Amino acid sequence: MPTRTFTVTELADYGVPPSDPRDIEYDPDLLADEFVTTLKYTATRRCIFRADDDRLYAVEYEAPIDMGDFEVGAGMPDNHGWHGDTVTATEVEERPVIVARWYPVTDEPGTNEPRTGALESLAEIWFTEAGAREDVAREAAAAWIVQHADEVAELYDAYLATADDQQ
Repeated sequence: MPTRTFTVTELADYGVPPSDPRDIEYDPDLLADEFVTTLKYTATRRCIFRADDDRLYAVEYEAPIDMGDFEVGAGMPDNHGWHGDTVTATEVEERPVIVARWYPVTDEPGTNEPRTGALESLAEIWFTEAGAREDVAREAAAAWIVQHADEVAELYDAYLATADDQQ
């Protein structure tokens, strides 16, 4: 697992951690700010950013818990929970991850008709399950279909051949 060590000052120059997780919308080099877990008085978050070597890195940090008017403890730890003057970041890459989940049926299919087309099905998976933006999900789904069309056609032909043999 490739890592790189950054100084706290370097991370601050990159805008890591952002002062608010919504700030990543306005910075092209801050790609994500994800919730990891809740501690007693703080939340652990993971910030994904692009460094000067054009690689993507992730660092975890502690952020305050916004509980409104409720008292939540003594406040923030020094240096966002980082100990010392340096922080080790892990190099990361974005991958779509497919996770099976149970959802209610939203429409009834017709005879021998799928509920949705291949492009819509894959785009929905990448949009809903992987958290990709809708336009990115549709583009990734279309690219996958084009890339694997021949393989899917061969598998379907083989399936039809075995189905005919069994009858």
